[in-house]
Amino acid sequence: MSAGARLSVATICFDGFGDEDFVPTFELAPQLGVADLEINAWYGRNLTPSGLDGLAGRCRHAGLRPATLQVSPFAPGPDAADLTREVSRWLWLVEAAHRLDVGVIKATGSARDTRGGLSSLVDLLRTIAPVAEQHGLTLVLENHVGNVIEHPDDYREIFAAVPSSALKVCLDTGHFVASGHDPATVAAELGERVTHIDLKDCAGPGPGQFVRFGEGVVDFDAVLAQAITPGWSGFVVVELPLVDRATVIADLQAGVQIASRHLPPHNNPQPVT
Repeated sequence: MSAGARLSVATICFDGFGDEDFVPTFELAPQLGVADLEINAWYGRNLTPSGLDGLAGRCRHAGLRPATLQVSPFAPGPDAADLTREVSRWLWLVEAAHRLDVGVIKATGSARDTRGGLSSLVDLLRTIAPVAEQHGLTLVLENHVGNVIEHPDDYREIFAAVPSSALKVCLDTGHFVASGHDPATVAAELGERVTHIDLKDCAGPGPGQFVRFGEGVVDFDAVLAQAITPGWSGFVVVELPLVDRATVIADLQAGVQIASRHLPPHNNPQPVT
């Protein structure tokens, strides 16, 4: 086990994909016993100055810690104006991370063969990765089925073109299975680049049918044993998209138990000063 490994839970687990103003998160998350929170900030009002201040204050009140920030996908395009708009967005996201006192921003890419494809994403990362480095931030790139960031080869191409220490891998177990990959094998292939692991179960290869922990085919123990080596530092995020709020705590506790076999004991929520 690594002392640098931390357990987190994503707001998507409580809110789902709709704009719930995080009300279910702040009602339910403290019951789970995981203090670190990945904030899925997908709506404009979440990222205004007042929205960010409100999120930080609500976390303090609930005894939760903003740990990482997930934002809308990287959205470059085939021309200079598209790139300029996206760079401008990311400059504000760097500021948003500082306002929440988090060191990790997570995003996936656009659908494959859209917005200029992988080459446009590379152009964007060449521009924003040095900014992230200057601010001590890590940008974790999350794989998604059907996405420009989907396969191990996509990561290899990105890292060869942009050899920045600020760029790391978010290994989403469910999405790699959906894309036809064994996530434990991917963890071995990408090695120390993997600093963020999204725990998600999947019914099998295909469009992405994500199910409760234990109802799919992901071998979580194999993935975590491969990825979390001595000295590993990063986040393991319980990220089951909301199934049923009536069972959400039990659903997520199953993921917490899986992670806890490979992580140091996590802290129960307590007031954050």
